[in-house]
Amino acid sequence: MERPGGGMAPILATALAAGLMAGCRSFEKDWSEVRRGSFPPDPRGISGAWTGTWQNTNNTHGGPLRAVLWRVEEREYRARFHAVWGHRSGSFSTTLRGGWTNDVFVFEGRRRILGVPIRTAGRATATNLDSGYDSPLDRGTFTLGRRASD
Repeated sequence: MERPGGGMAPILATALAAGLMAGCRSFEKDWSEVRRGSFPPDPRGISGAWTGTWQNTNNTHGGPLRAVLWRVEEREYRARFHAVWGHRSGSFSTTLRGGWTNDVFVFEGRRRILGVPIRTAGRATATNLDSGYDSPLDRGTFTLGRRASD
C-alpha cells in the first residue's frame, strides 16, 4: 500500500522548490572535483564518486542516483547524494557513521529534509555501496557502484 504523500518524489520536488538548487550546483562541483582526483586519498578506499539507482519499496518511484563520499575520520564519512526522478532532481548531504569489519564499512545516517526524518543504513566496500532508507513517507533502497579505479 502506498503511504500518504505519494512517496519520495513529492518530498524531493518540494525540497527543490524550497531552494535546493544551490545544493545541485554544489553537488556538481564536488562531483567534478572528485572525478579529477582533487579529494584527499582514503586509506580504506570508499571515498570518491559513485553511480547507481534508488528505488522506493512502497511504490514505483525510483531513478538514477549519484553520490560523492569523503572520509572525515576512521568511522565517519560525509556523503552528498544527487537523485533524479522524472524530469526533476535534487541533492542532499548526510553523515554516515559506522565501523569497519575487514574491508566492509557498515554505516547509519540520519537527516531531516523539510522536517521529515530520513534514516539510512547500509554497507560499503571499495566497489559497492548498498543501503536502505526509511522515513514516515518513504522506504526503499539504493545501490551504487564504481570501477575500482574511480
